[in-house]
Amino acid sequence: MKKNVDSHKSKLIDWTEDPESVTPYNIDSWHIGRKFSRLPSKVDLKTQGLLAITKGWLPKKPIINANTRVLGLGSCFASNFILWLAENGFNRLFPESPYNALLTFGSGFENAAVIAQQFRWAFGELNPDSVLWIDKDKQIFEATEKRRTLIRETLEKTDVIILTLGVSEIWYDSKTGEPLWRALTKSTFDPTRHIFRVETVGKTIYWLETIERIRKKYLPKLKVIYTVSPVKLKNTFRPISAISANSVSKAILRSALDEFLRAQDKLVNHELFYFPSYEIVYDFFRDPFEEDNRHVCSYIPTQIIKFFAEHFCEKIFSNNSEEENCDVFTSELLARISELEQEVKNSHKVADQRLAVIEELDKAAKERLLLVNRLNDKVQELKSNK
Repeated sequence: MKKNVDSHKSKLIDWTEDPESVTPYNIDSWHIGRKFSRLPSKVDLKTQGLLAITKGWLPKKPIINANTRVLGLGSCFASNFILWLAENGFNRLFPESPYNALLTFGSGFENAAVIAQQFRWAFGELNPDSVLWIDKDKQIFEATEKRRTLIRETLEKTDVIILTLGVSEIWYDSKTGEPLWRALTKSTFDPTRHIFRVETVGKTIYWLETIERIRKKYLPKLKVIYTVSPVKLKNTFRPISAISANSVSKAILRSALDEFLRAQDKLVNHELFYFPSYEIVYDFFRDPFEEDNRHVCSYIPTQIIKFFAEHFCEKIFSNNSEEENCDVFTSELLARISELEQEVKNSHKVADQRLAVIEELDKAAKERLLLVNRLNDKVQELKSNK
């Protein structure tokens, strides 16, 4: 009976060719074209490593050397690239941290709209009176001419800029049409003009095209490396779960970037680049996120940036350590083991501290009990003398 039921279910969902209609003359194969790529299996990922994910997105030769001035802009994930460069002998021509040059006022740009806005401001395409910017310290950031000049000069000195997009959820001023850096404080928020929206794919492409237009006009030698931050939304202003909102937010960014780069295909891997750090985190590592389920584990940016450097940076140092020779999967497991070992050590430390407190309390309790017993003996002695 069960066999008949299973057969009936199969007919509802499966399509099968009548065996009698198949002849040597009508057997054909699917057309796959010259650029066909299969989804890598887990075995493929293990054997091919990150190359299985970065296919089609790597430059033919490195574009960053020790004297290349590299700027990181966008979400906090961008800082990982810049810090690594600084710690490994790159960015020598920048007198101070290029990452801080644009972010020194705590701007923290995370979406395409505000990054494009900074480019527009730097090159005189934005009326500073039309913006209301709040920094991370909840202070109003004044769009002064001195600050605009600093940003423009920084961009003009930059050879390569890494733009990391983090979110598609934005706040904007409905009166001026200008995006806000982030949600406003209670004292600055005006519900009649400050509006929240989820930026569309089309509008995100518009902002990317704005950046590219300004680059071509004012910064023709500048190379741009786009990435999408894997760091998840901490909160959403939508009436849905933050997990769903995050999926939509990242999908919009990734779709917009892909459509934008397809329209600029002749410049891809020459002047415009995409580095798939987002895909690497989500599709390569086994357990990439910290306990907050938002930030990636500390060892993952190290692995990603190491691979990035192998393909985008000229090798200016040698390192033949055992860690260098480990594959990424092994490194992930070793890092996890190291973290667990540290957690065990921390737990032992806490346990030892608590045991010391318990022993102190036990000692104090015994001393007090001894005193109570002595007092009780004295009372009994006094009663007997009566």
